[in-house]
Amino acid sequence: MKKGVTYVKIALFLGLIFTSTVNATVFEELQQFKIKSNYTGDILYVGGSGLNNYSKIQDAVDNASIGDIIFVYSRISPYYENIIINKNDLQLIGENKYSTIIDGNGIRDAIQITADRVTLNGFTVQHSGSIEYPEYNAGAHLIYPSDHNTITDNIFIDNWNGICLQASKNNTISKNIISNNVKGLLIFADSVYNTVSENNVENNDYGLFVGFTVYNTIIENNVTNSSECGLYLYFVRLQTIQRNNFINNTRHVYFIERLRLAFDRNYWARNYWDNWIGFGPKLLKGQMFTEWVGQKLIPWFNYDWSPVKKPYTIQK
Repeated sequence: MKKGVTYVKIALFLGLIFTSTVNATVFEELQQFKIKSNYTGDILYVGGSGLNNYSKIQDAVDNASIGDIIFVYSRISPYYENIIINKNDLQLIGENKYSTIIDGNGIRDAIQITADRVTLNGFTVQHSGSIEYPEYNAGAHLIYPSDHNTITDNIFIDNWNGICLQASKNNTISKNIISNNVKGLLIFADSVYNTVSENNVENNDYGLFVGFTVYNTIIENNVTNSSECGLYLYFVRLQTIQRNNFINNTRHVYFIERLRLAFDRNYWARNYWDNWIGFGPKLLKGQMFTEWVGQKLIPWFNYDWSPVKKPYTIQK
């Protein structure tokens, strides 16, 4: 009996040591990879070893519960998957954004999110399908209902759309490298109150394409080397475009809009334009749709009334 009690005590002691070690490891990962510290669930692992470990990201998502973290190691990367996230409050965290790769294999969305409060951090996402309509294939595709998500510190490369927001609201798209896509970022279909900040949007056909929506903020981004247009606005209003760098784009900006009163127009302020003449406002050319005289498109203008002379420093 005494021996049995002793064995139980030893087992409990070892269990406490093991639990403390696991908690310390989890804490280090939380600090190192900036996982939200207010998570309420478990941590599942992909590409590692031991308990709660999976070889496919989708399997971990399918077995996750609300509030869980899915931590993906890069050791067996790339992950050739088309991931669907339809559970709220999940955090999908990659070990290293340069080496933890999700490859859509040229079909559909590489990652599709139809849930709220999802975090995507630390991945290279590449090779989505190439269907523009009606599927809008993307590296990361947020589709209604999909609100209050955070897409940060990733690389989106060689997709049809790097990131696509479709009827998706109150999302944060920040500190990503968005490169070599047809459209770097597509925001449309009443995707409102989204914030796009501190991204490097480079070497895309269209850097950002925004259509049929209101109340989005595009602030402090590098928009460079777009072969068609850096920022294309299509029937949008009440967008805030502020403190961005527009450098070496074939055309920095183009827009098609309806006639609006001053308080209902898009707001441009303190952007850097590499072709600004150096004084006065920056003239932005586009077209206006004339609904009252034959539904024609006529040349029209917007203005950045306070452009800056030097580009902003935006970290990669």
